[in-house]
Amino acid sequence: MKKALNKRVIIPAAFGIVLIAAGVIVMNIKKPVQKFSKAFFAMDCPVDITLYSSADFSDDIRNRIKELDGLLSVYDEKSEINKLNAAGSGKKLSISPETSEVLSGSLQLYEKYGGCNIMIGAVTQLWDITGEPKVPSDEEIEKALKTVDADNIKLNVKTCQLENGAQADLGCDAKGYALDKVKEILDEQKPEGAVVSFGSSILCYGKKPDGSRFKIGIKDPFYPDTLCAQLECDACFVSTSGGYERFFEADGIRYCHIFDEKTGRPSESTLQSVTVISDSGIESDFLSTRI
Repeated sequence: MKKALNKRVIIPAAFGIVLIAAGVIVMNIKKPVQKFSKAFFAMDCPVDITLYSSADFSDDIRNRIKELDGLLSVYDEKSEINKLNAAGSGKKLSISPETSEVLSGSLQLYEKYGGCNIMIGAVTQLWDITGEPKVPSDEEIEKALKTVDADNIKLNVKTCQLENGAQADLGCDAKGYALDKVKEILDEQKPEGAVVSFGSSILCYGKKPDGSRFKIGIKDPFYPDTLCAQLECDACFVSTSGGYERFFEADGIRYCHIFDEKTGRPSESTLQSVTVISDSGIESDFLSTRI
């Protein structure tokens, strides 16, 4: 009787072990990688998200970009940048960690490379190229130029104030910064690969499911509906700047949206388009504009 009891106990126990092992195997089977896409408008341009992933978290990326747009946009009256610009000289305002980080990063890049001063806001507002553009007078330009000194911003982790009529404009690198924050989400979610594009600034992440390299088209500045080159790359940030998409013409002269802080006028350059590849989103965006 004792031996029979032992058999009855051992057999169900062994069966239970088999079931547990089978459960572990099932739990460890990964969901297949799929392609998820999302398109929307933010930071004054179309945004496209492509995920190669077992789960769709494109809404998380979209929400993060929209959140940053609400903080950094010079076009949104409720943004922290606009509130800083509207506060008047010497008024200290509380700012978010993101606004503090991008302002600090931009100032560090300006100190290192020069050329793209985020305190040029009074000049860009004067020309208003993406709104109701006009050619300002020499007197207006000279007045605006007196405010562009980078020392006119006083910044710490939690507060910021602008002095001497200075105005901030993060047009040179805000999209690149946003891509850096998107990469943080991707690092957490760990998809197979992803491409997040603002058009002029792009993040290539991980790898494509078939193992091929990412392909990025570079627009022809003389014929923007066509490509002048195609870049094949692995994971990286790619930013392209040029005066061929945002501009206006007056008296037969074309004025682009990229400004020279020394003259207070749209940049004049023999370079029509510049593409920079980097492992930093904010740096790639800053440098393509700076060059």
